[in-house]
Amino acid sequence: MSEARRVKICAIATVPPALVQPWLQHLRDFDVMHPGCHFDVLADAPELSLREMVEALRVEPELPLFEVFARKRKP
Repeated sequence: MSEARRVKICAIATVPPALVQPWLQHLRDFDVMHPGCHFDVLADAPELSLREMVEALRVEPELPLFEVFARKRKP
């Protein structure tokens, strides 16, 4: 496939808390090994605080862009 043609793949992963870091690290390692790739990662965990969510998404090396969507918690 030429560089001009790209495939966008959307995947929703539901993982237990213990596997969040290994899964994100796997994505990051794949991204580093294949420079033509780019990943946008969104996370949804309403039971976590904003700080906990940011920490849950940290990997090494860090993802190039961090976006956090704040939302109201249900009572």
